[in-house]
Amino acid sequence: MAGCRGPAIYTLLTMSSSCRYCRVHAGLHYRRVRAGQTGANVASARKLTAVAAISATLAQIVRLSISRSAFAGQASAANTELSQPSYVLLRVLIDEGPLPLSRLARLAHMDAGMATRRVRALVEAGLVTRHTDPNDGRVSVIEATPQGRRAAGALHEVRRDHLARALSGWSAAELHEFNRLLSKFLTDIKKTPIVDTATR
Repeated sequence: MAGCRGPAIYTLLTMSSSCRYCRVHAGLHYRRVRAGQTGANVASARKLTAVAAISATLAQIVRLSISRSAFAGQASAANTELSQPSYVLLRVLIDEGPLPLSRLARLAHMDAGMATRRVRALVEAGLVTRHTDPNDGRVSVIEATPQGRRAAGALHEVRRDHLARALSGWSAAELHEFNRLLSKFLTDIKKTPIVDTATR
């Protein structure tokens, strides 16, 4: 896998079970510690292998989540022409309320230039309004309109229905455990700083 430099930089973003180097190196590491080292090292090697598998699965989820064709199918089912970035902006506004453009961009994980262009298009489509902050004339505040809420809401229902059908074979206990672990993962990944592993 491009960027792999050995176990010192195995991270959630670089390890991959589909990468031959990662698989071979993790396998060699595991066999070495099994050959006569401590139980703690064996457990560490097993965790290393598990993280590689999780990383590969997450990579597939990310690719699916940003798939233009998949999103286009959802938008078509919701009878809306919203683009994926526009939907993200609307969802943030619906969840958080009116926001300054700079904060909206940050919460949507979008650079300022893209957010500005998308907001301009949403204003022209009547899906959001843009007005000056009464407390600071230099700040533009963006707010979802009723039409924008309906468009995003319809798409949200299509996505939620798709998820419900995908998980229809899971038991209630499995769903609760999946949500618990997913929430724990989200909390941990958000609070874990990104470091330059090459210098560690």
